[in-house]
Amino acid sequence: MTIDPGGPNERVLPGLSDNVAVKAGEIVRIETTGGGGWGDPLERDPGAVARDVLQEKVSPGAARDDYGVVLTSPGVALAATEELRAAMRAERGEVPFFDRGPGYVRLAGRDHAEVDTL
Repeated sequence: MTIDPGGPNERVLPGLSDNVAVKAGEIVRIETTGGGGWGDPLERDPGAVARDVLQEKVSPGAARDDYGVVLTSPGVALAATEELRAAMRAERGEVPFFDRGPGYVRLAGRDHAEVDTL
């Protein structure tokens, strides 16, 4: 987190800083790591996943394992992608509205799953 980035009172704070005083009018910049995105990864546009692979944001393995996208040297194998995605959906079942991942309970100190069902 950076308070007043580029300004005369710039302060760079460690991540997860809490109770930090900020003056009215100061800019607060928060930089986060990449997130899981929003929605079902199996609904993501296969072309967008292929672009992410080309830009090295996603590995070819993650394109297949996380997004169900089958890549070929010229692009995306659409029929194979739909077949893989159907198999992945059948295997995993229903997806929760929020999936905070396996480390969330450890970091938060408790499971907040009951909130997700409201």
